[in-house]
Amino acid sequence: MQLSPHQTERFYRIWFALFHFVNEQRQLVPRLPDVPTEGSISPPDAFKLRNALWADETLRERFIATNPVGLPAADLAVVESWRYRLAGTFFIVRHLKKFSVFLVDQPLEHAYGVLGLVSPIEEIVGPVLPLLVQAVLLPFEGQIIYDSLLQPYTVTFGANIRHRLNETYRTIQEREGITTTLEPTNVPINLDEVRGTVLARNAKILNAFRRDLARRGLSTNMVEQHASNIENFAQKWLLAQDIPRGLLDMKLADVQTYLDSPGNKANTTSFKRFVRFLIETGRVDYEQAVPMRDFLQHVRA
Repeated sequence: MQLSPHQTERFYRIWFALFHFVNEQRQLVPRLPDVPTEGSISPPDAFKLRNALWADETLRERFIATNPVGLPAADLAVVESWRYRLAGTFFIVRHLKKFSVFLVDQPLEHAYGVLGLVSPIEEIVGPVLPLLVQAVLLPFEGQIIYDSLLQPYTVTFGANIRHRLNETYRTIQEREGITTTLEPTNVPINLDEVRGTVLARNAKILNAFRRDLARRGLSTNMVEQHASNIENFAQKWLLAQDIPRGLLDMKLADVQTYLDSPGNKANTTSFKRFVRFLIETGRVDYEQAVPMRDFLQHVRA
């Protein structure tokens, strides 16, 4: 849940050099220590320097161009990668073994696995979740960290908000998983890996679908029949696309083409139940699901 001591030392060496550069350019604080030591910069001074740095992209660019402290090229590449930073308000929704999960709830829903620096984030913010924080997330050595400063909001959340955040977190896990890097990748797509990931996410959705059917009183045989019909659709059609897709990415055209395929004897009742399940559990946007629901209402079982 945190960087190794060597990685932490490297981050603060780079970060401290940036702070010195910003202060030389802007004269924001009276004095900075020569070397980074724990507690060497007061939080108010650190926030002044950090906010000035991120508010003016030319500061970071000039630091890279002039390299005032003679950082190695690899360290300058780290500073360059910080143009992919992500700043904003996040909900911390989970403390996991590998990282803490920062959730962006609006307007696009994503979850980020963020590592601590000197200590796990849980030790910094406490175990009580969800927690709303202002933060800047940074790429660092193929992982995601924060820029050493977190601003928690002293607010509590009622049952409705907690439920919504849990539902959003679950949907993100099923749709795309937790993001663990901020930098764009130019690595060619490994279709076998994509299929494996999609299959794992589909399995979670299908298990939830089975539980939903069972709660409605269907027999075990009927539950498995409906789930198998949807699983066959996912494997024979969605996974067979040029870029394999999962069940949460299904569209009206997918359902229409699959059901119209020669020799296909899929039970449309299974699709009706599945689309209803997606709508009622909020797993897909209403606008995405309604065309499928309306189409299926006029198709014979």
